[in-house]
Amino acid sequence: MRPSILSLLTALSLAASPALAASASTVYPVVAMGDGQIYNVLYTESSWMSLAVPLSDVGGSVPSNVSLSVSGLPEGTTITLDGVSQVGDLLLLDVTVSRDDDRMGVHDTAILALKSGDQTLTTLSIPVVGAAYNE
Repeated sequence: MRPSILSLLTALSLAASPALAASASTVYPVVAMGDGQIYNVLYTESSWMSLAVPLSDVGGSVPSNVSLSVSGLPEGTTITLDGVSQVGDLLLLDVTVSRDDDRMGVHDTAILALKSGDQTLTTLSIPVVGAAYNE
């Protein structure tokens, strides 16, 4: 199952690369993986998802001292980087998405600056969603 996901992600990244290579300030859309599936969103209250980034977007190898800077989400909604790994030609960023108040719905786009030290390697975007729950 994993090889077919990697093939699909590679095809998606290759198809999108020429259109997205317009400028250094471009924000690249990214897909999430989890439970053997590919998602176009991150879900709140999740710690089982990974963002898949082509290694070519970050210089061709796994960078050291990786961190994420996140904007675009409502106050109290966070994305935390839990781990980094390489699978084929992809960099997988394991993330946890959480929010302080699940009575408030979330349907926003996160802008994530992937950094190595103080240097921004690439900027990514992905919708973040979570239903509102009433007590």
